[in-house]
Amino acid sequence: MRATNRRSRRAWLPIRQRYSGICKWCDGPFEATKRGKIFCSQRCANAVSKRRSRRGEHGKGPKPCATCGKTFDAVRSTHRWCSQQCRNRHFGLVRSRSRAKPSGATYTDREIFERDGWRCHLCGDKVDPTVDRRHPDGATIDHLVPISLGGEDEPANVATAHWKCNRDKGTRAVGEQLALL
Repeated sequence: MRATNRRSRRAWLPIRQRYSGICKWCDGPFEATKRGKIFCSQRCANAVSKRRSRRGEHGKGPKPCATCGKTFDAVRSTHRWCSQQCRNRHFGLVRSRSRAKPSGATYTDREIFERDGWRCHLCGDKVDPTVDRRHPDGATIDHLVPISLGGEDEPANVATAHWKCNRDKGTRAVGEQLALL
């Protein structure tokens, strides 16, 4: 690339900065193009990994869940959660009951669906209880006043909605949705 730049009379590319360090395995000096390297080669990194595996320091076994704190047996060293539900909750994919009112007003999705008669409050059509909730006609819980706008996660603020209707509504309040029609 430098020769190409020279031929086209462009400015030279900057020389990559080199970082020096001491290998944590063999105590030998080394230079790297990336900051934060601790091993001089892949061979030294593999040797440390094998040693940890032999000693049982490989990260498997009992460890605390990153979301709920419950101790679980990790199958792999990269596992951080005790269940898929905790993993989803960590990434914000599952509604957390911690947002519920302090009075303990909790509900289940099925209770809300049955209360509303399996009818979407946005379009008025029936919701099919047999399809998956990720299907466009699947049943979802919709917050009338979104939590992001100060709404509470309580039965009085939620209603049944189709997945597609809920997606189209977004984070608008119900009154704003009706104004768009």
